Amino acid sequence: MAHFSTRRLLLSLLALEVTLLQTGLAQNRINRQRGNILKNLTLTHEYENHIVTSQLDASMPIRMFYRGFREVYNRLLGPTGDRIRGAFLQPHVMPNVPFPCETEGYRSERVPTSVHQLRPGDIDIISAVGDSLTSATAANSVALWELLIENRGLAWCIGGQGTWRTHLTLPNILKEFNPKLFGYSLFDSYNVHHSAQFNVAENIATTTDMPYNAAKLVARMKLDPRVQWNKHWKLLTFMIGGNDFCSDVCYQTNATAWINQAQEKSLIKTLKYLRHNMPRTIVNLVPSPLINLSFSMDKAPQLPFSCYLSRPIECSCLFGPKYSNRRNLFRQLERNFVKIMERVSFMPEFHSDDFTVVYQPFFKDASVFYRRDGKSDMSVMSIDCVHLSQKGHAVSANGLWNNMLEPTGGKTLGFRGLFEQFKCPTPQNPYIRTYYNS
Repeated sequence: MAHFSTRRLLLSLLALEVTLLQTGLAQNRINRQRGNILKNLTLTHEYENHIVTSQLDASMPIRMFYRGFREVYNRLLGPTGDRIRGAFLQPHVMPNVPFPCETEGYRSERVPTSVHQLRPGDIDIISAVGDSLTSATAANSVALWELLIENRGLAWCIGGQGTWRTHLTLPNILKEFNPKLFGYSLFDSYNVHHSAQFNVAENIATTTDMPYNAAKLVARMKLDPRVQWNKHWKLLTFMIGGNDFCSDVCYQTNATAWINQAQEKSLIKTLKYLRHNMPRTIVNLVPSPLINLSFSMDKAPQLPFSCYLSRPIECSCLFGPKYSNRRNLFRQLERNFVKIMERVSFMPEFHSDDFTVVYQPFFKDASVFYRRDGKSDMSVMSIDCVHLSQKGHAVSANGLWNNMLEPTGGKTLGFRGLFEQFKCPTPQNPYIRTYYNS
């Protein structure tokens, strides 16, 4: 019976994805149904709204082939998320060491009526939208041929595999305050798998993909019988922007002139959709660390050879020889987007008793040079030097958690050593910080 229910849920999700794709095409025919395929594939044809792409993007047979390929790939080379040895893993915390915070009293006796009075234990559902840094791509990979494995159970903001002792993630922290928390990813999976839960992040996603990503999340949550839509308090982490400058801006015509405006438009559209469709929600709006980490690694004394193989392919706008002379311009545009994210988060329309957005800036100054001795720590990076390792996800979870308990204007920036600083709620400041309770 359980097998039948799971299969029915998966079929419903597939049908939903088809519907969303068709709806998106009907509303936005800018780039996926017209033009010469060969020209599109050679990136010489520009559509409306400046976007260059291919008709293959809209081909359902191609999409299903790609999905099938990933399934076979995942079964042949995975799982990798259960590895227990390697420098890329966080050191395990011994069973006799207590959780750093007092947890009793940090779930309200009565369900709060305001998002600005949420204690950590009041969060019932956790979710995420974003790109491969949120899907934990290659977090536990030890070879380049494992790069397409998504270790979602280890993801910094949405993974729930293990416990905080073995895998420090935001859900594994919140589970200490509310063991009934749900929505977190359970193990290695793609976003169409049941174990992905409410993590709909997708590889190579850009800011313009986020309205679709958000709609997919809301529809998935509404299909889940566990969700009490107007009762449960929800936490959504929204991080995006790395791929815009790593693998997209250099392929679009005159993108440097319009990309920031397009990003702002998509960001606001996504947040408006979430505000209208996800009641009782607090949104962590987080800038991507991808560009900052990439530039910090330029100063590292020695990079693994695998980095030189993977970065020109995965992040061609920064590391491809053809575009290297524009790296500093792309970085400046990325810094502009970080400012846009912060400014948008303060817009009054995104703050009420039922919904709020909080800019969490800890990734803003992320660097591999975060150790007190001033030396680089490449163990926070995956084998490709683009994605985060499991240790990197743990360090990121620590940073996000601290930001959530820090007031506006007093939030920590950059990486810190794992558990070097671990904030806790107090009787004087028991709430997750928002702009209205800071």
